[in-house]
Amino acid sequence: MKYDYRLIREDEINQIVKIRDYCFRYQYTGNYLEDFLHWAKICKTIGAFDGEKLAGQVMVFPLNMTIHHQPFVMGGISFVATYPEYRNAGVMKHLLIRCLEEMRKQGQLISVLGPFSVSFYRHFGWDLFFDKVHYTFPIDLFNTKKGDMGHLERFSYTENREQLELVKELYHTYALQTNGMMIRNEDWWKRLELRQPDASFALSIAEDGQPQGYIRYIMNGQTFEVLDQVALNLTAEQALWEFIKVHRSNFTQVTGTAAVHQSFGTQWDDPQFKKEIVHDKMIRIVDVERFLAVYPFQGLTKRLYLKVRDAFAPWNEGVYRIDSKEVTRVSEKDVSLDECLMMDISSLSSYLVGYHALKWYQYQGKASGSEHVLKEWDKVIPKNQPQFYGHF
Repeated sequence: MKYDYRLIREDEINQIVKIRDYCFRYQYTGNYLEDFLHWAKICKTIGAFDGEKLAGQVMVFPLNMTIHHQPFVMGGISFVATYPEYRNAGVMKHLLIRCLEEMRKQGQLISVLGPFSVSFYRHFGWDLFFDKVHYTFPIDLFNTKKGDMGHLERFSYTENREQLELVKELYHTYALQTNGMMIRNEDWWKRLELRQPDASFALSIAEDGQPQGYIRYIMNGQTFEVLDQVALNLTAEQALWEFIKVHRSNFTQVTGTAAVHQSFGTQWDDPQFKKEIVHDKMIRIVDVERFLAVYPFQGLTKRLYLKVRDAFAPWNEGVYRIDSKEVTRVSEKDVSLDECLMMDISSLSSYLVGYHALKWYQYQGKASGSEHVLKEWDKVIPKNQPQFYGHF
């Protein structure tokens, strides 16, 4: 059967809502529905149509993130859905290929998604790039010694809301200092508010009057849930944990998320509490040539060559010459493969964002090249592990 793959029009958004509700087995109502409809209007949603009926869809969120402290335009893949009668017919394959074409057209050089199946999306060129830990610990884990909370201001979306602007600025500063963070625009801050309107904030203020850290949190029964935690320095981090600690008469446990590489909790006297490692984010380079042209190589002085394999974005296939002035596609016959680093698009994507060192990819059979080539590449790739906490 032949399907029509195209962008879904605004007057067809009702079909987006219906397929989402059916495939995800629960309906959005209230604030969640308001948020979804807002994003349905500003996203590029690719649909597979059987006549006038929507058979499957993929939404591409217009987002931004940092890679080694540099902002990149990113396409966030979400609400991937196909009605059961159209599954196992190649619909999703064609939708994802069409999405890659659309993201390239929109200048979204990279793409991020939360996979329902890692192996499925690896097949199409995405790969894991962030290991997250979900933590849960009893609040009496904190020692009873009084710490220094410093100057801390508490507010919510309904009380002292003007402080929210300071939080937004603080988050943006932190995001630009951190590899892999999503850059939040006003639409995203509105989304957080719509989805968790009861959240509260605690803002740590330094001695010079400047914000230095914050948490966004909700109090759910006997649980203190940390939704967001940003600290520009250790003083701010300790002040925020002291703020959480003084709630110990109100709650029995604290939950939240952190990056695995931060070794969360080991700074405390008793770090043996429940931690669950989650691999829930994957990344893909959409346009290799344009991505490499703006990638923040460090100390690039020698010419490098890269051979890329990409079965689903043919514009990425080929050999690239990289030097301090430009990135150029070259004919494979003009370059000795002994000079090339060779990787497929999925491994290359996670490598360049800092997930693992090149030696790891070589060991796993995901990168090949001479020892000299591997050494030269290792010199110029920044060594910053990523953090990504956005959910879409």
